[in-house]
Amino acid sequence: MPTPMDKYELYEQAAQSPTMQARFLRALYGGGAEAELTLCEDFSGTGAISRAWVELYEKSRAICVDRDPAPLARLAGANERLTVVQGDVRKTGESADIICSLNFSTCELHDRAELIEYLSRVRKRLHAGGVFVCDLYAGVDSLVTGESEMELRGGVRYIWEQREANPLTGRVVNAMHFVMEDGRELRDAFVYDWRLWSPAELGDAMREVGFGKAAFHDRLGDAMDEAGELRVRAIESADELEENFVVYVVGR
Repeated sequence: MPTPMDKYELYEQAAQSPTMQARFLRALYGGGAEAELTLCEDFSGTGAISRAWVELYEKSRAICVDRDPAPLARLAGANERLTVVQGDVRKTGESADIICSLNFSTCELHDRAELIEYLSRVRKRLHAGGVFVCDLYAGVDSLVTGESEMELRGGVRYIWEQREANPLTGRVVNAMHFVMEDGRELRDAFVYDWRLWSPAELGDAMREVGFGKAAFHDRLGDAMDEAGELRVRAIESADELEENFVVYVVGR
């Protein structure tokens, strides 16, 4: 009998590197692995980063916030240091040392007023010295329609489709498809209607709501130090970027 297709498991394989992302967030904050920190994963879905966080850092906590009960249900009983909140990230009062909105989730906010509302809420939720991290994709092909493919474990073919792209509004429609080794397909496993913010727009919005600065990172760290902690370095110049890139925008 064919193995059932679990779209959430496939998503984690295709779009996330939870352990590396958790290490990256910790390195951005600083303080070493022993620091007792709380991570809040906004737009969390299945909370893969939060699960990695509490597994890596035994003295730390994580909070997952998402409106969709289906992926959150998978977190039931995951870890006593992981709290699940079903709700709108623009209204939640959950506070943390680090708040992240990864996998391009800020693009769910379609106009600038929504973006400013969310970022203002994030800043109020951060503990003193806290860090907010989100990501964007950008570059020469960011508003071009088309498909790209990669192979996942078990011979699964993952297809990312940018179905619509309007350079006048920044609106894009994207879809994730999966094809099993036996030929079964899971089309439109996830479909996104996004406002593709630029790094400059997001950085400006962060500063407008009171973040002291917005730094940009183009990778999840460069190497490990002698203590096994990840090294991270902000981009100094746009010359460091590829033609197409993902950038992590960090507000403090």
